[in-house]
Amino acid sequence: MRGATAGGARGATVEGVRIAWARTTPEERRDTGRALIRALAAELAPGSDVRVEQRCPVCGGPHGRPLLPQAPLLASAAYADPWVVVAVAREQDAAAIGIDVELEGAAPDLALLFAPEDPPDLRGWTAIEAALKADGRGLLVPPDQVRLSADGRATVPDGGEFLILPVAAAPGTIVTLALRRPSSGRPPTRRP
Repeated sequence: MRGATAGGARGATVEGVRIAWARTTPEERRDTGRALIRALAAELAPGSDVRVEQRCPVCGGPHGRPLLPQAPLLASAAYADPWVVVAVAREQDAAAIGIDVELEGAAPDLALLFAPEDPPDLRGWTAIEAALKADGRGLLVPPDQVRLSADGRATVPDGGEFLILPVAAAPGTIVTLALRRPSSGRPPTRRP
């Protein structure tokens, strides 16, 4: 399902996860991402406090995983200039989510991260980064330790398995969503 979201941004729903994207400038990308997250959060949890907080677990700066501490929601954000892409899901629908975006034709230098093996293609790289975001530790886990399987799953060491889903999003981008469904009978655990 595709359609317009708040502020002329575009959006989609994949496996119950709401995704939105918009063009932005490097200076406004975090503000644009937070605005998109708030708009999706207001749709998914009407009446909830949809304040977005970000605090880096390494340096304490105002960046890192977006959190909605007063709403029963999970969020993730990714940037590839000029695009910002966000994902928001209800905790009843997802135990963890992560999203990543790269520009088609981009050539990130991944050789050192994956040596002596060959680096993944862009779709594989977005899958790895999305899984690491869903895991909650990000690049604190060496990317070459993430295993991608042919059945559309990623396994993160000491972090478990995530469903990997391609997302048709902003033109000229490769977007991938990592998703873990909640375990039956247990509420999802929120990671910092």
